[in-house]
Amino acid sequence: MKPTKAFFPSIVGTTAMTIFSYAVSGSREENFKEPKLLAELTSDFFAKEYKYIAKPGGWGMHYAMGLAMATVFQEFWKQRKRKPNAKDSAYAGLISGLTGILIWQTLFKVSANSPKVPIKRYYGHLILAHLIFSAGVALTSRLVSPFKKYR
Repeated sequence: MKPTKAFFPSIVGTTAMTIFSYAVSGSREENFKEPKLLAELTSDFFAKEYKYIAKPGGWGMHYAMGLAMATVFQEFWKQRKRKPNAKDSAYAGLISGLTGILIWQTLFKVSANSPKVPIKRYYGHLILAHLIFSAGVALTSRLVSPFKKYR
């Protein structure tokens, strides 16, 4: 599957996930905002005069990962020759959530500027957020060719 077919579904899924993360962050007064966390994690990679790049970079990385995951999901669904359904979405959400946890664990370990987040709650949140992400990708992918032709 070409990433161009996954572009719109990835935008929808990533945006839905991000809205959820911002809502949870606001209600719990904790930072579960993926783009902001990515900006904090990567800010040390930039020289002082380029630190302003970290914030848009966090957003870019977040949406780029969404595109990568949506492309993988669509390729898997295409290989199965069927439109993604709720069950497919749930599996994709669980797998991408667990993958996300592994990625975040690695980022937190290698970063000298690791943000303070309640790790267990954040990882639980990531599973829920990825279920929302995958539901957005699956629902939107049903509208995109080649999924239109599958029953």
